[in-house]
Amino acid sequence: MVCMDRELRRSLVILAVVTLVTAWFSVTFYFPDEHFQVLEFMSFKLGITPASSLPWEFGARIRPWFQPGVYFLIARPLIASGITDMFTITFILRLLTGLFSLTALALFVRALLPTIEGEDERRAFVRYLPLFGFLPYLFVRTSSETFSAAFFALGLAMALERRTLSRMALAGLLCGLAFESRYQTGLLGLGLFAWLAVIARERPASLATFLGGGVAALVIGALADHWGYGAWVFPPLGYVDVNLMQGVAAHQFGREPVVAYLYLLPAQIFFAITLVLMSGVVAMWLRNPRHVVSWASLPFVLAHIVIAHKEARFLFPLAILAVSFPVLGFSPRLPRWREAFTRIWNWRTSWAARTVTAISVLAMLYFALYPFGVRPHMPMARYLYRHDPGPVMSFEKPFDSYPMFRPAGFIIGKLKVAAQLDALLDKGPVYLLTQTPVPPRLPGANATMLYSEFPLARFGYGQVGADYITGYTAFAARHQFLKLLPLYWYTLYRVERSATIRP
Repeated sequence: MVCMDRELRRSLVILAVVTLVTAWFSVTFYFPDEHFQVLEFMSFKLGITPASSLPWEFGARIRPWFQPGVYFLIARPLIASGITDMFTITFILRLLTGLFSLTALALFVRALLPTIEGEDERRAFVRYLPLFGFLPYLFVRTSSETFSAAFFALGLAMALERRTLSRMALAGLLCGLAFESRYQTGLLGLGLFAWLAVIARERPASLATFLGGGVAALVIGALADHWGYGAWVFPPLGYVDVNLMQGVAAHQFGREPVVAYLYLLPAQIFFAITLVLMSGVVAMWLRNPRHVVSWASLPFVLAHIVIAHKEARFLFPLAILAVSFPVLGFSPRLPRWREAFTRIWNWRTSWAARTVTAISVLAMLYFALYPFGVRPHMPMARYLYRHDPGPVMSFEKPFDSYPMFRPAGFIIGKLKVAAQLDALLDKGPVYLLTQTPVPPRLPGANATMLYSEFPLARFGYGQVGADYITGYTAFAARHQFLKLLPLYWYTLYRVERSATIRP
């Protein structure tokens, strides 16, 4: 056990270092909800974002306020102490969220180790943790998926270790807070409760205590929702009505077939390790059906398969649990199909396993230093927030920044024809925003690049980014079923008349 503790500490230290680096560089977000449904809600209570700039879910009162409330309790003292730069504050929130997730992972692993048969299997479980390259990137997300994943992993850990009444109450509370972070994770809690009742055969007092902890979490959530909305409401009912009964999400964002997750999940840079995990979870359900992770994860996955609208991120609350899928599914000690899975288990030292590992680790390091994202354009928002050049013009879709990061009096104008820019140049320099990292062709004018989201543009290789955008766009058009989003890198130029041109 001492050796196992040493292995676990080493794995956690590696993940902690990468998580810290990722939190620093990860100014982007994976999906807009991570920003608009959490950080902008917090910013509203801080008096920065007006209610009119919040998404429609605020008016519909269907989003939980627990996570924004926690972030508010962190941000408010920071602002009072003189830290007013919102990008600095969001970095601190990302870092604390990452450390919280890492703590949840550590406790989950320690609690799960006794349920894994075999010294070799337990050592592999602990040693391979840093090879799940997606963990640091997901850990620092300020998303409901990340927050709920950490709370549920903690709840499961508490329920497994020395099941006293106090620990069962804490387990119920943590699972309830996972629900208050993201309502769908209530299915994970129900699966855990069913396992405690059916497989673990917990006494009624323990089960009642677990439920009592969950009720306490609902009370905390209700208080947070009242604080956020200014009225007593129960957002989970509204969420179910709007998104499931009325089918707003499916109508707005589309319906996918039952098998959609088979291609939605691997359609990203961590495709190799994702395919391993997808195989592992199915093997776990079939070969290890009595395990607590099987009972928790199966209803959660089945429910998301049935729901019409599907996105890969909907399964991110399983991120911490997922590190156990390979060992719980592929272990040669499990009774079913032992001979076949003995060969599969031995493949972990093969060239194929090394290839999967290399892809995962390289992707982890890439995301740590440059968390690539096609959605948010936070780097440009940060530049405009900290430099505020004044009115900005664009021939393309205007960049509106984000309410909590928008400089006071920020203006961006839409240009339709070159003559409009020419008229503006008669009055002086113009700040022009483009979607490609190459200078615009402007006869009689010079364009000086001030900032580009494409990192190589500052070294004179903007054309590389422009060519990549062209190739990516063509690929997305040919493979529309992948639902790849448009890709572009915002670049800001200072445009002024050439010295040889006189107005």
